[in-house]
Amino acid sequence: MLEFEYEDNDNDEQDRRDLDETLKRFRESVRSGNWQQGAPTPDALESIVQYCLETNKFDDALTFSLLWVEKAPYASDAWHKLGMAYGSQNRWTEALEAYDRAISLDPVDTEILVNRGIALEQLDRLEEAIAVVEEVLAADPSNLDGLFTKALILQKRGRYDEAIRIFGYLARQTGYERDALFESAICHESLEQYAEAISVYDQLIDMHSYDQNAWFNRGVICGKKGAYRDAIRSYDMATVIDDDFVNAWFNMGNAYAHLGRSKEAIEAYRQAHRADPSDIPVIHNLASSLEEAGDFRAAIEMFTKALAMDTSHAQSFYGRGTCYDALEMHSEALADYEAALALEPEYADLWYAKADVLFNLRRVEDSLEAYRRALELQPDDAECWYDYASTQLEAGNMLEALLGFNQCTRLLPHWAEAYFATAKTLCAAGQPATAVPFLKRAFELDSTKWDEFTSEFPLIAGPLGMEYLLDTLNESKEES
Repeated sequence: MLEFEYEDNDNDEQDRRDLDETLKRFRESVRSGNWQQGAPTPDALESIVQYCLETNKFDDALTFSLLWVEKAPYASDAWHKLGMAYGSQNRWTEALEAYDRAISLDPVDTEILVNRGIALEQLDRLEEAIAVVEEVLAADPSNLDGLFTKALILQKRGRYDEAIRIFGYLARQTGYERDALFESAICHESLEQYAEAISVYDQLIDMHSYDQNAWFNRGVICGKKGAYRDAIRSYDMATVIDDDFVNAWFNMGNAYAHLGRSKEAIEAYRQAHRADPSDIPVIHNLASSLEEAGDFRAAIEMFTKALAMDTSHAQSFYGRGTCYDALEMHSEALADYEAALALEPEYADLWYAKADVLFNLRRVEDSLEAYRRALELQPDDAECWYDYASTQLEAGNMLEALLGFNQCTRLLPHWAEAYFATAKTLCAAGQPATAVPFLKRAFELDSTKWDEFTSEFPLIAGPLGMEYLLDTLNESKEES
């Protein structure tokens, strides 16, 4: 008969069951206000608080830490654990108050001092935090918690190289490897040392190949480098590990969008939406990708869903407006642009979009006013100047049109269309001779403009004007 040796964990399992049962009784007693088996002793509270902290039952940890300090107000450990319970909920001001009480009772406990330093660091009281940590390290230079906190403070101060050195040391110490490597990668990212940051995440992945956060962060850095395909591979691994990883699906969609792969972007955003149907940026980007793919009605549906959740989401009003515009539903588009402008009145692109749709509605004067507002906010937008000048030409304002097209040629001196439009305007004003240099420049920049010239200019310049232009341009060709 074969005999096997095995480790007996029955006692540990029994302890956990006992603590779970005790926790249930304590919860019920707190809820009812009636301790049927008598009020718990400080020792019982100490055990249950420690258990709650170790098992991430932070609400319970806080509840019973408060009872513990009430029962044992002179126990430094009770105040220390209360500080930890507050810290677990990011209530750092209260955590610091608890640590101060603990230190007043036990001024030399380095663990309390380090946790006090952490609370100060979280509250951005960095000078006080570093003083506390240096005090700990002066007494115990090998205190790893103290070193980790010091590195975090250096990181917050922007002293990334120093922080990286400490994190590098801690990454070789048992129990600190993962956190130290993550923080080291963040420091490299802050220094825009993207290759080094990716190398650190690769180390993390070598250690724990199913660490979805390492894969996700690696994808973020690849995206910052513009390596979108590599980013997609990283996000894909993160979602294989955790199918409900909303941010990974979302970023994957963004990466596909950067590559112009609308179909894959839509699918990634749909997966993010499935994982969290209430995430407005996900819905908005899904709608934008549907718009990019030309599925305007589906995009409108998604933009509308985003707006149902947040009526102040100006970008969704804008996006839905552009979809209505594409479907030639100009009145609906205008309503959405105006709703967006009510929320973001200094957004130049919105004024530009509003101007275009007003022009389509034949409200020319209102359109010109909207173009002017867009140009006040963004005076170097050559395309907006072009549309503004074209609208002035439509309104018969030749001089204003010429001034607008002049701005286009100033901003984009190699844009053939702006010179061609200037020549059109001059011919419409009865000045074909003045138009010639602009036509020549347009043809130099874009030879295909000649066909457009021969088809459009006879109506603009008239028979005599066209004859003059052709003779002059042909003479220039022969001379050259």
